[in-house]
Amino acid sequence: MTFAQKKDVCVKLSSKPKPSQGELAEEYGVKQNTISDIWKNKEKWLAINSESKEFNRMSNRRPLFPQVEAALVTWITQALSDNQTLTDDILQLKARHFAQLLEIEKFTASNGWLRGFKRRFQIRQYVKHGESRSAPLHTLEDERIRLREIIGEYDLNDVFNSDETGMTYKYQYAIIININKITN
Repeated sequence: MTFAQKKDVCVKLSSKPKPSQGELAEEYGVKQNTISDIWKNKEKWLAINSESKEFNRMSNRRPLFPQVEAALVTWITQALSDNQTLTDDILQLKARHFAQLLEIEKFTASNGWLRGFKRRFQIRQYVKHGESRSAPLHTLEDERIRLREIIGEYDLNDVFNSDETGMTYKYQYAIIININKITN
């Protein structure tokens, strides 16, 4: 629950008629004991300023190793601007390296830490380039001419890009064999 929702729970429990904790638990999709825990800390939640940047946060917990994370974010920014490929293993290795440089001994760069780090900084995995990135550009024009010669004998309605269709392996295999017969 966000801080705003927790404040809202406390406001509702302070009002008349007072809803039951069970009703609020159902309304917010949490367990009744969560509502009870929020109510126990009502002074904290009622004191939150609705104009503050914390108002829509969900967690009050700070990272355990902010220096490591700050260094890693700076490094990631530079690595991405250099078009480097980053993996979870590389991020963990680099984080351990920064922890060592900062003389932080208890840092392990666990999978759990990495998940939290990526969530805190909205780091997502994506494919930078598909197969098109692996094409040898120096032979591109020659291959285009060769392809035009091969498909020139066919009606354009019969020509398609097989990696963009829902074809099965069986059909793709048959097409590859037919193309090989034509080119040989």
